[in-house]
Amino acid sequence: MKLITKINVLLLATITFFSCDKLDKLTEFDITEDFSTTLNVTVIEDSNGTAQTWTETSTINLGTNEEIQSNLDVIQGVKINSLTFKVINFTGAEGATATEVSLSFGDTVIAVADINLKDSSTVYSIGSSSELNTIANDLKNTSEITATSIGTVSSTPVRFDLVITLDVTTTIDVL
Repeated sequence: MKLITKINVLLLATITFFSCDKLDKLTEFDITEDFSTTLNVTVIEDSNGTAQTWTETSTINLGTNEEIQSNLDVIQGVKINSLTFKVINFTGAEGATATEVSLSFGDTVIAVADINLKDSSTVYSIGSSSELNTIANDLKNTSEITATSIGTVSSTPVRFDLVITLDVTTTIDVL
């Protein structure tokens, strides 16, 4: 009799455990959205003809999505599916290139290959999985992050916009 009681208790505990896990999955939902920011870069003409650097910053905030904003305290996870950027609206010196470029998100710095600034058709995909995971963890904890672009242009004057896009999946657990 004691053996049957122990088996019943073990069976009940197992069923309860798996039921709670399935119930937890029912209370979760994902929100996938692209969060973009545009950095406006202007480098004035240098009379000596030397390369000039720029630094521009902007903030990416998951809270701009109303559903995420209303559930900030129950975010279970953040995943960055992709991180891309594109150069648009270039005007300036013919043949200008950007070198020594990096994009920073909080404390995570991602080096970028040289960029032909006149090429507005290329979308650059950057970031290793560990870099994207670090950025995602930062966003899970704070819901916003500062994006900083630093680089050097070979010729001046130049003006261009750097559009940075994070494709993010946010998991919300309402219970």
